[in-house]
Amino acid sequence: MLTIGQLASLAGTTVRAVRHYHAEGVLAEPERDHSGYRRYGASALVRLMRVRRLRELGIPLARVRELLDDGAPLAVTLDELDAELAAKQDAIAAQRRRLAELRQGRLDPELPAAFAEMFSELAAHGVPAEVLASEKEAVLITLAIDPDQWERLAVEYRRMLSGPTVAVGAGLMVRIAALATADPADPAVDELAVDVAEFLREHSLDLIRATQGSVGAGRAGELLFAEWNEGTAPAQRRMFSLAAARVAAMLEEQAESVDGATGGVGSAG
Repeated sequence: MLTIGQLASLAGTTVRAVRHYHAEGVLAEPERDHSGYRRYGASALVRLMRVRRLRELGIPLARVRELLDDGAPLAVTLDELDAELAAKQDAIAAQRRRLAELRQGRLDPELPAAFAEMFSELAAHGVPAEVLASEKEAVLITLAIDPDQWERLAVEYRRMLSGPTVAVGAGLMVRIAALATADPADPAVDELAVDVAEFLREHSLDLIRATQGSVGAGRAGELLFAEWNEGTAPAQRRMFSLAAARVAAMLEEQAESVDGATGGVGSAG
């Protein structure tokens, strides 16, 4: 009769594994003999070796127990395991392709691909790293608090920062970076706020209006963006505030224009 250590050694496993199999009900735990030791016989050794071989194939312990105790068909289990491994292999291959794309394009892995590509373009146009880092935080906050809008946001972001407009957008970001050490009363702050608001009017006003009633426009979003804004320099904060006020006025003007047009049609009817 074998001690637990001898059993584990002959089966090519460890005492810890044997005790785990006891706890999981895969291997019966024998009674102690008169000396207080548990003794194992040939049947325990054979079962333990079968358990070890099935586990080496990657079969879960619960399934191992079914195979040994209930006579579950091994072929079915192997087919299922093979299908799982194939799916994992496909997922790993896709992940490796994504990693290769990121390395080759020097893209930011912390952003969805569409945004990472745009940020790479902005960097190529001279946008400072600190501005891109701040913009990335804003994008990540938006994606977190308003996930339903992220695909549309990506499309609009690409439209806003593609072709000739990417140079314009990059230029605005470079000017925002320059405000890091500026006096908030500098006229450049007001000039940039006008230019940023006009850029948004031309390229993303529809998106801003569409997301006003979304989760991102709620109290949580307001607090998160307020905290994010506090991390910017005083001149930058003032510029953002002025630009936001101008955009809000644009949206109100647009809404009044639409309401007026609708009222005119109704009265004509």
